Amino acid sequence: MEFFIRQGATDPILKMRLIDDGKNDKSSFNDVLETATITFEMFDVKTGNYQILDSPCSTVLRTKKYNYTTDEIYLTHRFSKQQTSVVGRFEGKININFEDGNLLIVPIKEKLFINIIS
Repeated sequence: MEFFIRQGATDPILKMRLIDDGKNDKSSFNDVLETATITFEMFDVKTGNYQILDSPCSTVLRTKKYNYTTDEIYLTHRFSKQQTSVVGRFEGKININFEDGNLLIVPIKEKLFINIIS
């Protein structure tokens, strides 16, 4: 997944949808997600140096009006001007730390690349 943002910008907000694979009870997952600590990290793909570490993320619930059983959960991160001050290509990850000690790293299937452009 590719995400583009201008150097020194705070918009657009990074927004990733959590996919419901049908393996979990959605209501219980939502409950544990509410108490989880969700953070964002981003590192330079060339040097491996971190640009962002443990920056807080938010969750957004979107209720579809035509079918109330298919709510969508989004994880969001708003960049600060300092976090987008360096032009380059970075890899980003969202860490969901649950209260029981389990860790989920998002995205799972494909890498998230953040491109900061001038």
